[in-house]
Amino acid sequence: MAVKLYPLAAAQATQHDLAKEFGTSQVINICTCSTLQTEINFDLLKKCIQEEFKRYECLRIRFTKPDKNGDVMQYIAPRDTRDIELVDLSDKDENEIQKILDEWSFKPFSEPDAPMAEIKMIKMPDGYQGLYLKIDHRLADSSAVIVMINDIMELYCHYHFGSPYPKPLPSYVEALEKDLERQNSEKKVARDGEFWDSVLAQGEPLYSDVTGTWKLEETRKKYNDPNIRWVDREIKDTRVNFAVFNLEPEPSMRLLDYCMNNNVSMTNLLLMGLRTYMSKMNDGQTDISIRNFVSRRSTKLERFSGGSRTQWFPCRTVIEPDTEFLDGIYIIQDFQNQVYRHSNYDQAALARKFAEKFGQPPHTTYEGMLLTYQPLPVRLQNPNLRGIPFKSRWLSNGTGVQKLYLTVMHRPDAGLEFFFKYQEAELSRDDVEKVYYYLMRIIFMGVEHPDLTVGEIIRMV
Repeated sequence: MAVKLYPLAAAQATQHDLAKEFGTSQVINICTCSTLQTEINFDLLKKCIQEEFKRYECLRIRFTKPDKNGDVMQYIAPRDTRDIELVDLSDKDENEIQKILDEWSFKPFSEPDAPMAEIKMIKMPDGYQGLYLKIDHRLADSSAVIVMINDIMELYCHYHFGSPYPKPLPSYVEALEKDLERQNSEKKVARDGEFWDSVLAQGEPLYSDVTGTWKLEETRKKYNDPNIRWVDREIKDTRVNFAVFNLEPEPSMRLLDYCMNNNVSMTNLLLMGLRTYMSKMNDGQTDISIRNFVSRRSTKLERFSGGSRTQWFPCRTVIEPDTEFLDGIYIIQDFQNQVYRHSNYDQAALARKFAEKFGQPPHTTYEGMLLTYQPLPVRLQNPNLRGIPFKSRWLSNGTGVQKLYLTVMHRPDAGLEFFFKYQEAELSRDDVEKVYYYLMRIIFMGVEHPDLTVGEIIRMV
């Protein structure tokens, strides 16, 4: 049976270029584990997972053999009827379990025309049972993964408890075709390019780091050029570790209330807190750049069709110390609103613009960290599951292509989880703990004392 081939959409191409740059698709594995503290009918769960492969088109994405440039095409396999393995880890200790999860998560998907998603049913200690997922980032981002897990649980509740059958999921192909149509629109591409030209016309960004100015100073000495404003990325030693910090529900709700009352997003509040910390650590530097993930899921089709719809774009702001904290958030928000309107722009094209405008070499960066805010939690929405203890956690793929990557997510108990992934070659856990500690101090000081300026907050924390 013939299949229709499609090029990669812009967000997929961003992930594909990472895999090419680092020579392995391991760097774009997304891995997660979701379990309930209850006895699960695994025969039924297997049926639901197999049904999800029919319902959720993006799970059946396949890639062709790379061409001479390393590029691929994609298509949807008409069916995927694989068996689903059950793995019993209930008699293992935490270290043994982590070793097994790492072994699964670190293994890349590398074969052309082969499945790019792996789902296992698992039994964990203390009566927790559920599933493990590894999926290539070109097939799904974290929002798409959450939609999938919630849909599997709705299927399970339908067959087990008799709850309503979940509504059909929108077509991934339909969303992809619309994305490709936008990408091929000369007018749209030109408008996006003009926007980024206007951003670059404001001047070359200046690197800032969560550990201070040493990285920029080291780069300037290495190249004997005191005017360099970028730094080399660490691409050889990509060993990674992670640190997780949890903010309790009550203070988390205070932050959400602040955002709602002031008509700002949580993303922009977090960006303001992070850039204030980086300003503090870099001798009061006012020109700060952070890479921020933008997820294009404004329509029902985009929200529920799966796929990878996130791109990271630089959020560069110059905020003076006499700027009040809330006004700083508004400065960020104004810029981010413009970025969102042009967020389908090709990352490779943007990189070329930086290289042409500023002479930025390959494998260098102006940003010391990346941020993702994930507003959609994995929730047990079905009333039949209320009150059942639930665990959901994202797992490392064993590599770190960015120095520091912070993902902020909502927990099932309404608190916030701060998941830091960092390169061990340049950062320690102490460095990351310091980022979280000061981020919380800065944000709550700004939230609770709205008349304070950025400079005052930096001095007080």
